[in-house]
Amino acid sequence: MMSFRRLAAGAFAMALLVIPLAALLFLTGCRKQAEIFVDRNFPPDTRLTSAPGPYSQTNYRIHMYWDGIDSDGFVVAYHFAWDDTVPPYGASNSPWRLTTNTDTLFKALIDSIGETRRHTFYVRAIDNEGKLDPSPARVRFDAWTVAPQIDSLYRVGGPLDKADTLNYDPGRKDTVLMGTPIQFIWGGHDPDGLGAPIQYSYRIDSNPFEPYGDDTTATYPSPPPDSLPRVSSGTHFFYVKGKDETGAENFPENYKFVMNFEPDSHIIEPEEPTGTLVVLDGDTIRFRWSAHDKEEVEGQGGGLWQIWINLDNDFLKGFTVNPETGDYVDEWYFTSNVSQSDSHYISSRNSPQGGNAPHLFEIWARDVEGTFEGPSETPVDRETYTFWYNKAPTSEIVFPADGDTVCPDFEILWDGEDIDGEIAAYQFVLDPWASAYRVCQVDLPEQACTSWTYEDIEPTGPPPLHEYHEFRVRAQDNAGCWEESWNTIRFYVEECE
Repeated sequence: MMSFRRLAAGAFAMALLVIPLAALLFLTGCRKQAEIFVDRNFPPDTRLTSAPGPYSQTNYRIHMYWDGIDSDGFVVAYHFAWDDTVPPYGASNSPWRLTTNTDTLFKALIDSIGETRRHTFYVRAIDNEGKLDPSPARVRFDAWTVAPQIDSLYRVGGPLDKADTLNYDPGRKDTVLMGTPIQFIWGGHDPDGLGAPIQYSYRIDSNPFEPYGDDTTATYPSPPPDSLPRVSSGTHFFYVKGKDETGAENFPENYKFVMNFEPDSHIIEPEEPTGTLVVLDGDTIRFRWSAHDKEEVEGQGGGLWQIWINLDNDFLKGFTVNPETGDYVDEWYFTSNVSQSDSHYISSRNSPQGGNAPHLFEIWARDVEGTFEGPSETPVDRETYTFWYNKAPTSEIVFPADGDTVCPDFEILWDGEDIDGEIAAYQFVLDPWASAYRVCQVDLPEQACTSWTYEDIEPTGPPPLHEYHEFRVRAQDNAGCWEESWNTIRFYVEECE
């Protein structure tokens, strides 16, 4: 029988064996719970292979190129993002956009024409295990745009065709028959849009611009229900502008035109060319004219309303055309053989320096739309006629002759003639640098008006000293017109025995 001592010793030895084994098993289990996972997949790397230079200025249409490498796998896709141009994307509202491309043509936003806008572009690679490049490639630059251009703007049937648009002068005017439709055609392009289409907006005068669209033609007036504003008689401007895909607009181009031709009048009498006729004092000058309205001639309605005449801006008279018959006064005359209160009166336009100024007769028409003829360059000028009324008188010094020598006491004789009236007065002077001018009236019997006696005139030195006396005289006619130039002689005075 085993003793108790041996049994106790065996139990103790067993305990010593079990306790370390249990502790070992406990420690082994804890080590497995705390083991750390090691990721052996390296992230991909991304680079921009073609992009604007850092902080450079570039066109708003930008073609970006990139690629990526993965040292322990391969790249399957990319994320790209803009600082301010890409809207929120995906459920997480991430700014990143997914693509498998390695290039894309982008259109950067622009604030306004002539101003740049700064952008930052990011791109990062994604490898075959879904790992992202933690440091995306990026570039920062300024984008800009220029406004679109209107290449051509002309009116169908107008004087300017496509071949002439390069020489188009905004000061020129084109005239359209009243009541006829007006069609405009235009075209344009975006210099920095790389072929991108542009839209157009247009208007007449100060009317609101039509909404932007693809139209390159407009007709006024257009048929309902899309009727454009009707164009009244007068001068107008048609405007068209373009807008590119960035929203940039050009300053509107314009086309100047006139709705309703001006009526036309023509002086048919006198027949002499303007500026060549001199009407003698007491005679009558008669004006005859014709007039028409082109709208009426072309069968577009219209017609004349009034005829107006004007003489020297002193006499203005209008004649109303009979709307039923179209008749109007087609002649008028002027003469001096009536009182000044008469509407046919005309006077000599005398100049204080001699001679007279020309008269200017004007005629112009007004049509039923209220449009006056001229003064303008298109289509015709206001009709005018220049003439002189009253021929100036002339004088002649009878004695002495130019260059003569006389005694200190002598008499100067002269005479005058007026082919269309009578001599009314003379003005004369001896040595104008030393004496005052005298005027004698022919109708005063107590005056000797064609001679004057000078006494005790200082002798002059003989030639070659050329000390002389000078006498001047000029005549005035009954219409108040002075001779155009002085009649002048120079003579010498010597002591007589």
